[in-house]
Parts: sequence; C-alpha cells; structure tokens
Amino acid sequence: MCARRSGRLASRPHTARLRLSRHELGRDEVWVELARRRVTSASVPFSGRAGAGGESGTIVLSLLDGGSVEIWSSEWREELGHALDAPVWDRFGAFAGQPRISGAVTWTTADRTLIVAGRRSGERFKERL
Repeated sequence: MCARRSGRLASRPHTARLRLSRHELGRDEVWVELARRRVTSASVPFSGRAGAGGESGTIVLSLLDGGSVEIWSSEWREELGHALDAPVWDRFGAFAGQPRISGAVTWTTADRTLIVAGRRSGERFKERL
C-alpha cells in the first residue's frame, strides 16, 4: 500500500501525475504566497539515509519586519508547508540508496533563489535549483 504524506495509508496505490492537483502549489505560486505573507526567506532543514528514509524539520520563515516564525511540519498541514519541503523529496526521493544526507532548502524571495545545501557522506554540497 502507498502512504500519504501525513503517514496514513492510502486507500489505493498512487498513480503518477503530470499536473498539479487543484490545491497544490507550484513553484511560481510558492513565490507569490511567500511575498503575500511578507516572508524574506524560508528554510527547511532535512536529513535522511538509505534504510531510514528522510524527514523534514521545523520550517523557519523570516519575515520582512525582522521577526521569524517557526512552523513544525507535522503540525502544519497547509499546502505551502508541503510545497516548501517538496524540493527535498524531488531531489532525494525516499533517500533509497543514499548515504547519510543532512542540510536545508532555502527559499529567498528577493531574488527568487532556491538553494539546497548540506552534507552528503561528510562532504559539503550546495546546489541552486
């Protein structure tokens, strides 16, 4: 059986989709939503490895007024939370066949950059997506 993002089992196996679902945010919509919420950057920590899978940590939104908001991904069920951590799962899947990887995905609204950086088997990496 397939599992949903929430961890619950799906009623039937998932099929591949070529389009976003009705309430799913694409990358362009994420930038618009971050700007609407006056967010300057969003950081999503993650870690994982083969045999153990992966997990996203607390999402931190830095606000235009200098403050920040922490969002526990297990508590936040909004589409924006899922869209912010989607690059982790797009890049590493279920971490199958991967050595220990940890890092963060950073969304920066001023120049619309998306960076994934961290350590893979003890070696640093940084990619612009």
